[in-house]
Amino acid sequence: MTALSLAWRNVVRQRRRSLLMIAVVTFGFAAFALAGGFIAQSFEALREGTIRSVGDLQIVDRRAVAQSEEATLEFGIHDAVRARRIAARDPAVAAALPRIDFVGLATNGTRSVPFLGVGVDPGPEAAATLAPELIVSGKYLSGNGGDGIVLGTGLASALGVKPGDRVTMMATTPDGSLNALDGIVAGLADVKIKELNDRYLAGGISLVSRLLQSGETVSKLVVFLKPGSSEDRAAARLAKSLQDAGYPIVLRRWQDLAVFYGQVKLLYIGIFGFVGAVLVVIVILSAAIVMTMAVTERTREIGTLRALGTRPSGILRMFLAEGAVIALSGCAAGVVLALVIRAALNASGLVLPPPPGATHGVPINVKLYPLAYGAGLVAMVLTMGIASFFPARRASRVGIVDALTHV
Repeated sequence: MTALSLAWRNVVRQRRRSLLMIAVVTFGFAAFALAGGFIAQSFEALREGTIRSVGDLQIVDRRAVAQSEEATLEFGIHDAVRARRIAARDPAVAAALPRIDFVGLATNGTRSVPFLGVGVDPGPEAAATLAPELIVSGKYLSGNGGDGIVLGTGLASALGVKPGDRVTMMATTPDGSLNALDGIVAGLADVKIKELNDRYLAGGISLVSRLLQSGETVSKLVVFLKPGSSEDRAAARLAKSLQDAGYPIVLRRWQDLAVFYGQVKLLYIGIFGFVGAVLVVIVILSAAIVMTMAVTERTREIGTLRALGTRPSGILRMFLAEGAVIALSGCAAGVVLALVIRAALNASGLVLPPPPGATHGVPINVKLYPLAYGAGLVAMVLTMGIASFFPARRASRVGIVDALTHV
C-alpha cells in the first residue's frame, strides 16, 4: 500500500477533521486566486490605459530630457512633418502623433482661468488614444480640428461655458510675445485626474500652431506600436533613422514616463504580499493545530504501525502525504469556489470607489488568470507541507512502547 493511498484512507476516516482543514485550504486558495486575478487585471488595465495616453514611445529633443524650457517650444522638434513621415515608415509603428504642450490663459470675457493645453492631430489621436471616450458633452475634435477646442469639465465649469460657446485663449509665442485666439468649445472631457480636469484644454495642431505662431514645430512625437512589436528594437531603429536625418532626438519609453503606473504597481504588490502572507500564516497555524491533534489522538495507531515494522520515515511520509491530499482536495474545491465568486462579482455591476486623484470609479472586473491559480496551488501545497512536517516528525520519533501504552 502506497503512502498516498494510506493517506487518502486516513483522510476519509477522519472525516470531520479533514473537512475542517479542506475548508481552510479552500477559502485560502480562493482568496489567493481571486486577489491575484484582480490585481493582475488591474495591472493590465493600468498598463493599457497608460500606453494609450502617453504612447509606447515618445520622440523628444535630447535637451528636453534634462532641462526645462524657459520659452515656448524652446526644445521642440522642428520640421515635424518630415520627422513624422520618417517615424511612420518603420514597420513596427502603428501611428506617430504630433503633440504640442503649452500653457496659457482662457477667458470667457469676464473671467480668466489658467490652462494646460495640448495640440493634437484629431483624427489619428481619436483612433489611437482614449481621448474620445472621455467626452461627456458635445463631441471630440474632427478633421484638422478647425477652431474647435475640448475643455476638461472642471475648466469649463470654472469658465461657465458649454459646447458651442466661444473662449479666448492667450499664450506666449516662442519669441516671447503674447498672442490671443478665439476657439469654439466642441466638447467637454471628464479627465480622470481631477487636477488635470480643472486645467485641461485640447485643440487641433493647426489652431495651436496659429496661437503659438510655431510653424511646423511640435513638443514631441508620440509613437504607438503594432501589437507584438518589440519596443527595444523599434526604439533603436527610430533613433537611428531620425538621427541620420539630422534630428537631435532621444526616445523615451512609456515606463520612464508613467511614474504613476510604477507607484500604483508597487502599492498593489505590497498589499497583495501582505494579504498573501496573512493567508499563509492562518493556514499554517490552522493546519498545524489540526495535525498536532491528529498525531495525539492516533498515538496508539502509530505505535501499532511501528510494531508491525513501519520505519519512522514511513510514519513521516504518511502524515506528509495526508497534508498533500488535504491541500490538493482543498485547492480543487477552491478552484470551483473562486470561479463561482468571480462570476458573481463580474455580474454584480459593483463600482469601486475612485482611486486617489481620480474623478470616477471603475467597475469591478476579475479575470481568469491561470498564473494566479497556479501560484495559489503552489502556496497552499507548500503551506500544508510546512504545517504537516513538524507534527509528522514528532509522530515518527515516538517510541513503540510509549505509543502502545499511551492513554
